[in-house]
Amino acid sequence: MSSVHEEGPGKPSVPELDYYAGVDLGQKRDPSVVALVLKKDARYSLVHLHVFPLRTEYVDVLGYLERVAERFRTVRRWTIDETGVGVPFTELARKIGLNNVKGEVLTLPKKQEIMTNMKQVMEQGRLSFRSNRELENEIGGVIAELMASGKTRFSHRSGTHDDRLWAVALALYGGRYDVPHYKPAIAFGKAIRPWWQYPPGTSNPRKMNAIVAILQS
Repeated sequence: MSSVHEEGPGKPSVPELDYYAGVDLGQKRDPSVVALVLKKDARYSLVHLHVFPLRTEYVDVLGYLERVAERFRTVRRWTIDETGVGVPFTELARKIGLNNVKGEVLTLPKKQEIMTNMKQVMEQGRLSFRSNRELENEIGGVIAELMASGKTRFSHRSGTHDDRLWAVALALYGGRYDVPHYKPAIAFGKAIRPWWQYPPGTSNPRKMNAIVAILQS
């Protein structure tokens, strides 16, 4: 399995392969996180994961992304969380020279789409990384609430975080285009609910533990 480095990118450049980056932005209550996956033959390896200290200024995050781009020269897509930050961050990312930048506002439908994509990748055993307790805890701690509108709201328990999870999910989402998309099965005119759609305020530990086991295999 590929190793996960929660550290700086200040190393010699790596071979020109297909990399996809996800950036989850936070500041006061949640940290910003950048994740980088290597895609080969529709399989992904998490090769870089960096968690910024709380209150890190966005200008410093941009500087870090610039250094990542210098080392990993062929990032095919930068998928950046624009929720609560707006367009300026992604525009600045383009101005410092990042190519293929895509901002995503994490509305409820968009979150469901991104998490559905990650679910498919994990179920098919197409994501690998070295054991990372914090990331595994975030994956296992997801709470998915099916609302009356039919949309799914994702959250995490008080005192925990999900920023690593979303950075990885955004990176995978950026690399999704040449793989089949998951669509809920249809039976008798009704969509069979995805694994996360359980009664309000609950998660499915058995399923989530199984997913963590897949990631560690």
